[in-house]
Amino acid sequence: MQLEVSTLDDGIKLVKLIGKMDIKGTSQIEDSFTVQTASKKAGVIVDLSQVDFVASYGMRILVSNAKSLAGRGGKMVLFKPTPMVKNVLSSAGIDQLIPVYDELEAAQTALQAAIAD
Repeated sequence: MQLEVSTLDDGIKLVKLIGKMDIKGTSQIEDSFTVQTASKKAGVIVDLSQVDFVASYGMRILVSNAKSLAGRGGKMVLFKPTPMVKNVLSSAGIDQLIPVYDELEAAQTALQAAIAD
């Protein structure tokens, strides 16, 4: 699994995950992913457009980091999951805990409002 990070013009981090979010893949990026979500009052968009599989371990990492970020006044959203991954996230109720957006602009707008409060 790979992780690529960029910062958008508004200071929001875009964290792109690539590969399979199984135990092996998620273990490879877990520490780096946690570092990227460790800022106070940060807005983080997690791009899942190139994740083709997500297991319970991968979902746990997403949820635990989203909760930790929220505890510091920040917010995480998920962006453009593949249809299969979106279905898995929905079936597990993850989309009720972490908002999912198909458009980058909508994800940015939601984060700007959330971290401005």
